[in-house]
Amino acid sequence: MTGRTPPPGDRPELDRIESFFLHNGLPHLSDGYDPREDTLTRLRPALVVLFVIGLIFVLRPDWPWWFRIPAVAAGIAVAAAAIGLVNVARSRPFFSAPERVGFIEATVLVLAVPAAALALGENLEDVAYVAVGAVGTAIALYALASFGVLSLLVHHARSSVGELRDAGAGALRAMPPLLAVLLFLSLSSETWQAFGQLEGWRFGWTIVAFLVLIGAILFLGLGAERRALCAPEVTPALAEQARATPAAGLVERGVEPAPRPLMRIERMNLTLSLIITLLVRILVVGAVVGLFFGIFGVLVVDEELVQTWTGTAPNVYLEISISGREAAITEELVRVATLLGSFAALYFAAVSLVERRNREEFVDDEVERLARVMAAWSYYRGALAR
Repeated sequence: MTGRTPPPGDRPELDRIESFFLHNGLPHLSDGYDPREDTLTRLRPALVVLFVIGLIFVLRPDWPWWFRIPAVAAGIAVAAAAIGLVNVARSRPFFSAPERVGFIEATVLVLAVPAAALALGENLEDVAYVAVGAVGTAIALYALASFGVLSLLVHHARSSVGELRDAGAGALRAMPPLLAVLLFLSLSSETWQAFGQLEGWRFGWTIVAFLVLIGAILFLGLGAERRALCAPEVTPALAEQARATPAAGLVERGVEPAPRPLMRIERMNLTLSLIITLLVRILVVGAVVGLFFGIFGVLVVDEELVQTWTGTAPNVYLEISISGREAAITEELVRVATLLGSFAALYFAAVSLVERRNREEFVDDEVERLARVMAAWSYYRGALAR
């Protein structure tokens, strides 16, 4: 992956440091990192799974299983033949599995699904929907993997319990005033009229608007932290931070740190790594609040009350008998509880960046994590410059 040739004794350590970058959601800090090749190669299994799932979905539902299975096999054979032709064009054996996946191989797998739908007699409009869905999913996977988001979430799952516990403690301390307001709103007819009957697309875009606003709050509120992380200073503290990373060997051998100004893509990667981890905590807090109001609504708000507030018969997902009383989980309740949880997440994001104690518990450990990564990067650059 690296574009330079470091001293032979440093290469194993540099490989470990590059893995450390990837696990912390910062693959762009690696020298010579090429997302067009490295990312797509790592996504090869996901692209194959996406292709197979897409084939299953585009097959006609009225076909019997003994016809659907051969159709899936035929679609896989067509895609394999197309990749074989790409191999020949790239001067590789026809039946060889590509060691590195480029955009051409990825395009073949992604567009094979709408091509199969067209061959099976689907109309052009449905084929267009299939193509947009397949391409959109592939682009989302590529973006998440290119910036290390998927790897960050996977490798930090083990420590997430302690982090979420700290976030929960901060939420319990910061949110009682808001919870009292939300409790009042959950029993207000205006809330159910406004949120309970949001159509699917309006409800979805409302949730997206909350996510964008939370992200903007984090981005603007962490400006000083982001600037400090992007420009690590060569001080004794930098060496202490690097000793807690795979770069400890470089520190002990006397390698001089050589941080340079980050490129734009590296700054974007650093900012995304910081915001994503904090956003996950905020969303968990919002999900817990939403779940609370969902349970509260099941216990307190029955179908008749929902119909009185909204003016229409509720869409019941599940009916439950509690102590001889019929309770129901309705579509309107799910929407109201979700949006109340979204309000709670937005409030928690704003309060956590304003109130000092919450900021220390909510932000400092993530900033310290990235400071250690940047310390390792400074010595990594020093090893490459030797």
